[in-house]
Amino acid sequence: MSAYAEFGTDKLHRLRLQVAPFLVGSGSLLLGSYRRPRDQNDVSACTRAVIVQSFMDTREDFSDLYTRLPISHSREYPDVPVPDAALSPSLLAARWQSHDLYGEDMPRVAADLLEAGYDTPSLVRLAGEMNVGSSADVEPLVGRMFRERGVRYPISEAEAKLMFSRQIAREVIAGKRNAWAASNHLEIAIWGWRGMAIPALEEIFMIDDEIAWDRKHRRPLEQLRTSLLDCFASLARLADNEVVA
Repeated sequence: MSAYAEFGTDKLHRLRLQVAPFLVGSGSLLLGSYRRPRDQNDVSACTRAVIVQSFMDTREDFSDLYTRLPISHSREYPDVPVPDAALSPSLLAARWQSHDLYGEDMPRVAADLLEAGYDTPSLVRLAGEMNVGSSADVEPLVGRMFRERGVRYPISEAEAKLMFSRQIAREVIAGKRNAWAASNHLEIAIWGWRGMAIPALEEIFMIDDEIAWDRKHRRPLEQLRTSLLDCFASLARLADNEVVA
């Protein structure tokens, strides 16, 4: 059973509404934008971002730290590979095993794959699923779908998370993700504060924590931003054999 099914949508929405009245400005808007939180990590990531924005020293501009539109850093890191396509079957498998995709997401994903020209019996069946209560409901069908596409499945959860982490890093460098929102999502939603012994990943988590420190104890924002991008670039450069857990 997925964390979504265990925790319950109603409880997550109540938590969001309980926290929101105590926050103002962009922080409140950020939390309000989480209209369909699916597990504790979704709410934790958003609430943490809000608190960071609400209590930072105003001499540095944190107003849109997590919501600022991303820009490409490809010229700064020309050796970083481009991200995989969003509908890459191996990427979707990594997201599924990282719990970034849930059961209720998969009929839409299957429909998108069909529209993109993929066509297998399990894809057609999955796209037609109407009542998915949890990830467990569609796991056998999802697994069959990946295997029909020639994807190595299943793999270990650690390997899936590392593959998806590399994809997120490449998306940051390509300008498809906000770096601060990505670091928060990685640490909380994907890894649940428990990372692997990958130096770049550990440093990303440390910077994500440091941004919430008091100004006198942390590095300046611009220095943290530069270090964060360097770490994402290092993570993005990992070769396939380096993400096999």
